[in-house]
This record gives sequence, structure tokens and C-alpha cells, in this order.
Amino acid sequence: MDDSFIQLRVIYEDLPDLIELAIKVRYGGWSADSRAYASPTDFAEEAKRLAKWASDPDHPMTLECGADTGLGWLVMRFYTVDLAGHICCAVNLATPSMQTWHAQHRGARPESTWRFGIEMPTEAGLLERFALECLALSTDFSRTARLVGVP
Repeated sequence: MDDSFIQLRVIYEDLPDLIELAIKVRYGGWSADSRAYASPTDFAEEAKRLAKWASDPDHPMTLECGADTGLGWLVMRFYTVDLAGHICCAVNLATPSMQTWHAQHRGARPESTWRFGIEMPTEAGLLERFALECLALSTDFSRTARLVGVP
């Protein structure tokens, strides 16, 4: 079950305003790495909102870090897929290509931004644990938050 996951960790901090997240996604033979910036305060609020949503997933919820500017973007959309309440997470990443990265981001072109997107089934308990790990990560930058997928 640990073969499928979305993992977040802090790799840079510019407190009090900014943290840089390293994002690793693996699912069904696909994998991707990216980065995105976030405010620790906003990230904590999003984690609290996600924990609440996991206990009552009545409508889709989105967690977003960074922006679609070619420097790094993470979008995680959570929703139920059937009347039984099975949960999926659609994760989308945008990251600069290696050429753009090494060129010191001299203006990202749409074609130089790499994109990745998958839908990963998960469970409410795993999602709640992930939300609490994200909340802990927002203040303890040595932590890791991992959402595990289910087959």
C-alpha cells in the first residue's frame, strides 16, 4: 500500500513568510517531483480545513501551494466518487524544466513548464492523518507529510 503516495516536506524556509515544499508523487508506475512555495500560516489553515473535510466530505475541497508561473505549483483536489463515499485526490504539479531551472528562471515559457497529473484513491482515515501531518509540518520543518493511496 505504501507504493502509492503524495509526500510533502520543507526544504527551505524564509520565515516568517515563506516555506518551500518538496513534493514527491508516486502512483501506478508514474512518479514526479516538484517544488512549491507556501506561507506557513496559510498552509496550517489549509491543513485544518482538510482535517475537517476528511470527517465530512460533503463537497470537493482544494489545497493549493505556489502558482502556475513556471516556478512550482501544487494543486490537490479532494472529492468523493460514489454514494459509498470513497475518496480520491487529483494531484496536479507544474514545475520548471531542467533547462529553465538551470537558466535561473529567466522567464518561464509555457512550453518549458513540465506538468503532471493523476487521480489517486485514498481513505478518510489516511486523509485525516495526512492533514494532521501537514499541520505539524507547518511549524516543525523537519517533519514529512505523506498521503498514502489505496489500490
